[in-house]
Amino acid sequence: MLKEYSLYDKKITIRFDDGRHVFYGPNGEYLTSVTGVTGVIDKSGPLMYWAVNLARDYLLEKIQSGQIVEMDIIEASKQHRAFKKKAADMGTQIHQWCSDWILGKKPKMPEEEKVVNGITAFLKFQKEHKFKWIDSERIVYSKKYGYAGILDAVAKKGKELVLVDFKSSNGIYDEMRFQVSGYQIAYEEETGKKFDKRIIVRFGKETGEFEVKELDNDEADKKAFLACLALKNRLKELGYGKPKY
Repeated sequence: MLKEYSLYDKKITIRFDDGRHVFYGPNGEYLTSVTGVTGVIDKSGPLMYWAVNLARDYLLEKIQSGQIVEMDIIEASKQHRAFKKKAADMGTQIHQWCSDWILGKKPKMPEEEKVVNGITAFLKFQKEHKFKWIDSERIVYSKKYGYAGILDAVAKKGKELVLVDFKSSNGIYDEMRFQVSGYQIAYEEETGKKFDKRIIVRFGKETGEFEVKELDNDEADKKAFLACLALKNRLKELGYGKPKY
């Protein structure tokens, strides 16, 4: 569904297609998303071994029940996609529940065990840290740099303004800090407010526990994000990924 958002004191309107996760700027132009920007970082090494191991485990399980046929090999090659989709779906459910809770909607607890674990981790985090939540799932847009994204949450901890990024992944990885900087740049540009702190909170789908990482070196991370954006834009100019003939 295509939704409109008025930003910068309602002087600028951008649109977001939540079905395709695509942003459109004030003039209808396609906007690169924050996650699209950081997507230029090569993470293929660990992911390649992970995908191979998934295929291996699938085939080892099949071979115990008899002969492996052609369809088994085809299905083995798809396991990484199926796993990623399931993990993404669970992550979306966790994020949505947390957002609804922050907004005071009193959401119902789902049935999926790993989703419940993620939500439990969020509630434990809130009980321990007692954040005062200001905003959730906020659409942000940078006029200066021409990108958009969805910032997970903004909170107050005492007098500190805190940017909070939720994760339901298996770990907190270095490139995540650049994604947070993308949200930070756009939010600070629009509102004129400066964050005192940036944190990533990871919710354990297996354990129901949370992990918090406070990010330092704001300016270095902003430069890294903008470098990713420059690379992304240049690749787009070159038609990267499109057939040349």
